[in-house]
Amino acid sequence: MTSGIAESSALRVRDFRLLLIGQGLSMVMYGAYLAVLSWYAYSLTGSPSSAGIVLGAAAVSQVTTLLLGGALADRWDRRSMIIVANSGRLLGVGTLAVISATGHTTLALLTVCVSFVSLCDGLFHPAFGGIVPATVPPDLVGSANAALSFVRSISAIIGPALGGAVYAAAGMQAVLGLTTAAFLVAVITAIALRPVVRGQKRAPSQPLRDIVEGARYVISVPLLASIPVAAVALMVSEGPTQTLLPRLVEEHFAGGAGTLSLLTTSYGAGAAAGALLYARLMPRRRRAVIVYTMWTIAHVFCAAMALTTWLPGAMAFAAVRGMCGGFGFAVWETLLMQVVAPDKLSRVYSVNLFGTKALMPIGFALGGWLGAYAPAAAVIAGGQITAAVLMGSLLFIRRIRTVQ
Repeated sequence: MTSGIAESSALRVRDFRLLLIGQGLSMVMYGAYLAVLSWYAYSLTGSPSSAGIVLGAAAVSQVTTLLLGGALADRWDRRSMIIVANSGRLLGVGTLAVISATGHTTLALLTVCVSFVSLCDGLFHPAFGGIVPATVPPDLVGSANAALSFVRSISAIIGPALGGAVYAAAGMQAVLGLTTAAFLVAVITAIALRPVVRGQKRAPSQPLRDIVEGARYVISVPLLASIPVAAVALMVSEGPTQTLLPRLVEEHFAGGAGTLSLLTTSYGAGAAAGALLYARLMPRRRRAVIVYTMWTIAHVFCAAMALTTWLPGAMAFAAVRGMCGGFGFAVWETLLMQVVAPDKLSRVYSVNLFGTKALMPIGFALGGWLGAYAPAAAVIAGGQITAAVLMGSLLFIRRIRTVQ
């Protein structure tokens, strides 16, 4: 069976189509929302630290509920959790849309609303990661993940481009209104899902006990030994990059939200190409080596993007970064779905996300602080090169290299 046939086979399954349509649309608009969020925060005060405050608060909020979300999703109905989480995200973004439309947005109100949305994100992601294998037969998990990775990557193209265009034409309130509508569609399609539960789900026990059990399981999986290193790498790279990218755009290209969306759209285009490449190749051997090699290269190209003052060159570097990152992420997601026990999958997702996001608030604060004393390009490039060294070091760990 070729990868193209495998992909179309997953799309013939009703529940997977519903999941892909509803959550895919919300991914697009959530991408639009996130693409202009840092710029919106920056525009309220004119200070890079404003973006850091909002993004940092969002990261802290998501980390707060991630482990609980994983424990609940492995014990309760993942479909119901997706419905509740998306309803909460709808409420948070919708409230912010009303505040923005009435012209009463302050940095404090923005931070509160964004934090509430991120609390719901922490409940959503473990449930979503765990429900994907329940929407298709076991032999189509790789096919489903390839399709999902492609849609996720496409949303990274369309979302930022749409966010920048709508923001420039109609303001933040329009972006927020469209995002609210997308979450409504996601709730409706989730209600229509009828996922198949594989494996015996035990009755809910103490959440703390379930979290500890999940953490112990993660420690026993060689593939996940990289979580602490990845956490530090993301702290020193993505935190400063997301915080200072609006200022970099202003300093290097004399641009605004539209220019920022060009860079994020280029990254999304590369990620889509990476997902397509994965769907075509679907590597079966030495997949852990592939993951960390691709992510190391992605950090190097992000540093190059920060250092260039030529916009087409920066867009090209962003695209290559996206391709490497997208290919590596597709391999990583498939590995998790295939090697983790079904009744522990959501907890593994939550521990993984917690590990990689726990230090991100420090990264946002670090970016805002360093940005006050050094050029944005130097801070971003320095962080990305440091992350490349950290990711590359994982290739020297034998228990990771042996993961197939």
